[in-house]
Amino acid sequence: MSPMTTNKKKLNETGVLGPLSNGFYVSLVYGMLFVSLMLLTDKELTINVLAIPALVLFLVVRVTEHLVTKGGKKDTPQWTIVGASIIAALTAIGMTFILH
Repeated sequence: MSPMTTNKKKLNETGVLGPLSNGFYVSLVYGMLFVSLMLLTDKELTINVLAIPALVLFLVVRVTEHLVTKGGKKDTPQWTIVGASIIAALTAIGMTFILH
């Protein structure tokens, strides 16, 4: 393989900004579920209602990952990923019912 191909392969594996964290994925899951639920229930959707909980979820998951993996020295356990996804889904459902 040429050096150009090797660099492109590394870029494809890690993404443009580096590897994506589980916090990003959880925020994305929350956003997709929340927007679809708000459209389904025909309620008003604002950027504040979408962004603030997504940011809080991102920070909670990142801090939890950091504490559980002891600063990145160990692999992330599966329960943190599953738990974070469940929390994102429950947050999206809860926010839909809380609003209006």
